Amino acid sequence: MTVLRIDPWEPEFGASVEAEDDPDRPPPPLEFDEPLAWAPITCMPPATVPCCAFIDGVRRVDTRLFAEEADVVAPALAGSWAVGVAWSSRPPVVDTVKVRRVIVLGRGLDHGTITASIGGHRIEYRVVASDARTPKQVLDKLQDAMRTDEAALAQAVADTGRAEVIVQDGPLDYHGGKPTVGLVKRQTQRYLDTERQRLLAMLEVGQRTPLFRFERGRIPRYSWYARIAPRRRIDGSIAGLVRLESHQEAGLEETRRLADTISGMLPSFAAPMWRDARAPQNLYPVGQLETVLRNRLGERDVVRRAVEAALWRMLDD
Repeated sequence: MTVLRIDPWEPEFGASVEAEDDPDRPPPPLEFDEPLAWAPITCMPPATVPCCAFIDGVRRVDTRLFAEEADVVAPALAGSWAVGVAWSSRPPVVDTVKVRRVIVLGRGLDHGTITASIGGHRIEYRVVASDARTPKQVLDKLQDAMRTDEAALAQAVADTGRAEVIVQDGPLDYHGGKPTVGLVKRQTQRYLDTERQRLLAMLEVGQRTPLFRFERGRIPRYSWYARIAPRRRIDGSIAGLVRLESHQEAGLEETRRLADTISGMLPSFAAPMWRDARAPQNLYPVGQLETVLRNRLGERDVVRRAVEAALWRMLDD
C-alpha cells in the first residue's frame, strides 16, 4: 500500500529531493575505499567543536530582460548576489559580506555598465557578455558567477588561518585550502545503487554512510551521507539527511577523520523546524548568513524600479 510522507521544507523553496534527470538512470561510477561493511557508522560529537567558517551565497534575478541588436534578440537579466561567512560562535557572527550586481547578456551581445539610483545611493551593474541562448543558460551564468565569488571567499578565509574547518554550502567545484567540506542539502542526483541506497533510510542522527569516491568536473572527491536531525514518523526517509564531500587529495585516512568529526558535529547546528523553512538541512549559521545577505541585496521591487528608471533614461539620451 502506498504511504504518504512529509517533506519538511516549505513548498516555496521547492523540494529537498529534486532529480535533475531520470531517477532510474544508473548512478555515476563510484569507488569504495573504506574497508568496512556497507552499514551505518556512528560518529560521536567532538569534545571540542572546531572553529568552523560556513560559506554561502544568495542570488536573485532583479528583472528579466531582452537584449536587442539589429535582428538579434537575446535573453538577458539584471541580477544580484551576495556572499559571506558565518562563524560557528553562538550566536553566529557574520562578516566579509560582498555584494555584486551584473547584467548578463546572451548570444554574444555587449553593453556598457548600467548605473541605477535609489535615493542618493547609486548601484552599478557591470555587464557580462555570454553565448547563452536561453533564459536558463543566462541564469546559469549568474549562478556560476556567484559560485566563483564563494570559492574566492573560501580561499581568502583559509588564508587567514582562523578556521579549522570550512563548510561550503553546496558542492566543492573548486580546489581550496584547509579542511574544506561541501554540504549539499538538496538531493538532485542519485549516486548509490539500489542496494546501497537502502542504507540512507536506516541512518540515525550522528550516523553516516561509508565513504565513496567519484570525479565530477575533473575534481576527484570523497563523499558520504549523514543524518543531522531526527525525522518524524510522517517525514520522508531523506528528511534530515545531507550529502557531504571533500577533496580526494586529502587522502583516505584524513578524510575519514574529517567525515567522523563533521558528521558528529553538524547535528548541533541543525535548524529546528520553526526556525527555517528548509530545516533541518539548512544549518542555523547558514540560515543567519542568508538572512543578512538577502538584506544586503535590498528590496527587490525597489531595485527593479531603479533598473527600469535607468533604462528609461538611456532611451531618452
